[in-house]
Amino acid sequence: MDRGGLVIKPHHLLDIFKLYGKGVEKFVPDERYNHDFYRVGNRVIENRVRAVEFTCGNDDICRPCVCLKQGVCGDRFVYRGVEHNKNSYNEELDRRLIDRLGLEADREYEFTDIIDLLNGNLSLDLIGFVWSDKSCEENESRYEDTRRGIEKYLLRHGG
Repeated sequence: MDRGGLVIKPHHLLDIFKLYGKGVEKFVPDERYNHDFYRVGNRVIENRVRAVEFTCGNDDICRPCVCLKQGVCGDRFVYRGVEHNKNSYNEELDRRLIDRLGLEADREYEFTDIIDLLNGNLSLDLIGFVWSDKSCEENESRYEDTRRGIEKYLLRHGG
């Protein structure tokens, strides 16, 4: 079993646990974007990650994505009637997460330590701080699903 390192945006890691908590047991490829969310997500939930390095830039998920041009995500999205640049939006999210969790970008951490950190620090307050533009209802759902995903991971793999 490959248990190598992983370069990941912290919000991507939380998204993996959120979806796992919502009931996703096996991630499948996204043919529209061609990114590696499914590959990385499956490595995480199958306990095949030894170390993790956080980034605010493109990560192991982003690298094959059709939206990544010269190292920058060109994807856009509309939220509450306003168009956003996904690259800028996600960089800001990830900086807030890294700062709030007391982490450093581009530093390698043992994955088990990160799971412990997330399990001990995940709160509705953290989710609301990071996703400050989302509604209370959206953040409550994100928190509950992410919490369930981490708990499910710990039950399955120990910790």
